[in-house]
Amino acid sequence: MKPPVIRLAPGHKRLVYAVFALLWTSGALWLAFHYFFAVEGDFGPVPHPLEKWWLRLHGLAAMFALVASGSLATNHMRLAWAQKKNRATGLLMLVLITWLAATGYALYYFSTDANAAWLPLLHWAAGLALPFALAVHIVAGRRRARRCAMPAHQPAARAHAAAPSVNVRLRARP
Repeated sequence: MKPPVIRLAPGHKRLVYAVFALLWTSGALWLAFHYFFAVEGDFGPVPHPLEKWWLRLHGLAAMFALVASGSLATNHMRLAWAQKKNRATGLLMLVLITWLAATGYALYYFSTDANAAWLPLLHWAAGLALPFALAVHIVAGRRRARRCAMPAHQPAARAHAAAPSVNVRLRARP
């Protein structure tokens, strides 16, 4: 059995990215259809017929996103935290996902006319920011991994990396 690593396996990475892409896309499409694609009904504008389907897909994707987030906790989050790697952006991602889960729950169970002006805004502003936060987290992690892979003498290591290497063995003369 391989020792646990922080970096996600390729299949795990594709699955997590696909789930969050579906979550973000369905949320953005619901937002677009809700605010920009209302259709004219007999008594004024009415919601677009696809709006409710985007919201249903978004709710389903949210359930998968919670599972995907939980799958990151076993190795990715635990090991990175213990090794003090990428903590700031990782914590930002954790807070953002927790915030989205909490505000999504609140929208479903506690939405009223009194909070209709501000509660959805709290959710979708954070949701729209999620891909940017994820990109920052990924870039920071890759930069850190590259820095950690470099030997202590970085300028010399870069110079040696640019020059072709030749292995020469010296033999002791008898």
